[in-house]
Amino acid sequence: MPSGQVRRSLAGVTDLPDELDGRSAEEVLAFLRTADDDAVRAAVHGIGTARVLDLVFDGWAVRVGVRPGRQPGLLLFEVDDDGSPHRHALALTEGGARHLAEPQEKIRATVRTSLVRFLKVAAGAQDPKRLVVTGRMRLSGDLVWAVATLAGMQQA
Repeated sequence: MPSGQVRRSLAGVTDLPDELDGRSAEEVLAFLRTADDDAVRAAVHGIGTARVLDLVFDGWAVRVGVRPGRQPGLLLFEVDDDGSPHRHALALTEGGARHLAEPQEKIRATVRTSLVRFLKVAAGAQDPKRLVVTGRMRLSGDLVWAVATLAGMQQA
């Protein structure tokens, strides 16, 4: 398969490039759900944090899809990779979602967390509500909307 092609992976969370040593979606999911933080961090750094986050957010935008009655807004994620910040946003509407690497719109809520925590949430391995309660994920802005949106993304 040419390197530019991608395959659907992470149970609909993202598309992963073919260069990932031929791992199946199930293997990647199992890895993210069960690997310790250091192993996840090392695997992501081997691929490139920015590349992995772009793929995850692009896939998440597709995954959350059309939701009649969804309250619109821009959800900003500030993902910390050992002191290196990565900012990504999802613009959510009833008609779908789109990934914005540089948000230009008014932010409704912000999510701050570590790279590993974010990836485990994206893989469905950790509950974002529990992370908020324990302080491993911080929210600002419209907190009720942010929690409801994160919960909906987990169920997508």
